[in-house]
Amino acid sequence: MSEKQYRDKLVQLARQEGVEQTNLSKARAAAAKHRSTASAALNKISRTTSEAMARSHRRAAETAEKQAAAEDAKAAKASVKLAQLAKDATAARTNLEREEKATARKVEAQRKQTLQAATRERQVEKAHAREIARLTRPEVRYVHEVRIIPEPKPEPLRVLYMTANSEMNLRTDAEVRGVQQAVRGSLHRDLIEIAYRPSATPEDMLDGLNDLRPHVVHFSGHAGDAALLFDNGDVAMPEGRDIPYDLLALALSSTDTPPALLILNGCDTLDGAEVLLDVTGTIIATADSIGDLAAATFAARFYAAVASGQSVSAAVKQGKAAVDFMGLNEGWKHDVLARADIDTETQVLVKASEESDS
Repeated sequence: MSEKQYRDKLVQLARQEGVEQTNLSKARAAAAKHRSTASAALNKISRTTSEAMARSHRRAAETAEKQAAAEDAKAAKASVKLAQLAKDATAARTNLEREEKATARKVEAQRKQTLQAATRERQVEKAHAREIARLTRPEVRYVHEVRIIPEPKPEPLRVLYMTANSEMNLRTDAEVRGVQQAVRGSLHRDLIEIAYRPSATPEDMLDGLNDLRPHVVHFSGHAGDAALLFDNGDVAMPEGRDIPYDLLALALSSTDTPPALLILNGCDTLDGAEVLLDVTGTIIATADSIGDLAAATFAARFYAAVASGQSVSAAVKQGKAAVDFMGLNEGWKHDVLARADIDTETQVLVKASEESDS
């Protein structure tokens, strides 16, 4: 049944309940009246009353008692109907709430799909505008000198890996251990450096941006509503510190070398992440809440693929596949956002020198 049908049913049940409540009240009143009549008839019998009149009064009392019993039966029947109507109304309200929640979930899913479609459309428009600007830019040639600037040699990929678990209910430590083990077994393990920051505070992020100049900034912990939950750094009274995406974007842009990739490995981090594309070219985030095992499995396989020279797009696909191999049915939750000028299928973060020279 639909929401409208359940609401109509509740209205109908309320009407029936009103009718039965009226019947119950009438029956109880009539029974009381008949018993009063019976009592009055019996009270008319005294020592001076003739036997004939006494029999007449007793018959009147018996008749009134029978009528009262009949009204009692009507009242009992109305009570049974009222109890059943109350049960039916409770079931209808429960079903209505279930349908309303299902409708709300559908509306939210459609909203997210619309937002993602709008984001992709804006990226296409930006790419078109850049291409038009490139084609109309005047070409300047210097014929007096030809200078060949060699490409810089590959440097190790620096990863600022931050975790926050102020509520002490996540296995972020196990996630990091799995990532480190996966990287150690990869092809180019010497070309990736992971700087682990547990119980990370927002200040730890700023220090990491200054000290490491990371290519990748990774956050694992609680998130949602376009914000990340960092740690407060207090040993005695640990609490979370909510950092919204606009403030996160300000922090990431407060360095001369913003990260090329931002990974938000928490629940519902995809919604609203478009604002971060202004400071980092590629974002990996989740489209829904995600369990510890799925998050840890994705992270380990993603970094193993990156450390083997795979593109960002391929590494994400491997992470999704690894999650589905576990039978978790959560591989679809990780997704990639990228600026229009970045192709994640050719974006390789770890590249050996011999590959660069070839």
